[in-house]
Amino acid sequence: MKNLIVFILIYVITLSWCQDETVFYCSDKRIDENMHDKEFPITCKSMNATESKNTGNWFPVVTRNSLEIRENRNKITKQTNEIKDFRDNTLQQSRHINNLLNENKEQDSEIRDLRKDFVKFKSMNSKLTEELDEQKQTNNEMKKAMERIEQKLTAVKNPQQVQFRNQGRPKTKTTTTSKPTPPPENCELKIGNICYFAVIHDNHDIVYDEAVDICKNRNADIGLIRDEESYNAIMKYLRKVERKGDTGILIWTGIRFDPMTRDVTPADSFIKWRPSSPAEYKDYTYVSLYDHSTERLLGMMNAPSSWNLRGVICEIKI
Repeated sequence: MKNLIVFILIYVITLSWCQDETVFYCSDKRIDENMHDKEFPITCKSMNATESKNTGNWFPVVTRNSLEIRENRNKITKQTNEIKDFRDNTLQQSRHINNLLNENKEQDSEIRDLRKDFVKFKSMNSKLTEELDEQKQTNNEMKKAMERIEQKLTAVKNPQQVQFRNQGRPKTKTTTTSKPTPPPENCELKIGNICYFAVIHDNHDIVYDEAVDICKNRNADIGLIRDEESYNAIMKYLRKVERKGDTGILIWTGIRFDPMTRDVTPADSFIKWRPSSPAEYKDYTYVSLYDHSTERLLGMMNAPSSWNLRGVICEIKI
């Protein structure tokens, strides 16, 4: 019985091990000892050879599928990471957009406030402009009144005719007085009843107050320009008295200019601004005369009284 069981086990094992065909050598104790061959061969053939062959062919397929599965798993992991990164970037962009929206709201609020302030300042500016126009008109009227007073004072100080009346007596003869004719050096240019002359230094060393004193010391006043004809005549005269090698000279006149109101004093003065004046010097009120060899640079310009110029134009009424 034991031998039979051993045989069956051997048979089963051979069936499980054999794929095609295998030969085993077996022995049985019951065989007669006198027999020469105590072992005999047993041939073991696979019960399902086709199935074994197919099983052998499946191994590369399974291996390849395993590799593909591993690659697909890696791809899925990579895509998962990319999706996670994309989600993180989207969240960051969303936060940034929210911040920009909040900043935009704040800027809109500031712009609304600035617009309100602008409307308020615009209204204030309109009121100030109206007040300035009124003040300008008042100033013009005051200046005209002052000019009339000055003319009357001049007439009183320099009477041309003096009449004496005595009650019960006949009228006396009218006596006419006139200013003496100035020396030739103080009447180098005569326009109407006004003599002009220029005092020009080699260096720029004459401020406005010194220019006034220079004219006074010669019994003259600092010169005014009253019309375009006088302006052209004075410019032509300056070219004659300029020193050799001068390309241009800048001298003082007696004209004043108000940059705020753009009023000129005396009111009947003639102004011909050179290029960039008076916009270039917005706060300067004294008017100077600029004669230059270049035609387009000729004209008048406003200047501060502290500037050192080359000279002054003086005048004497005769």
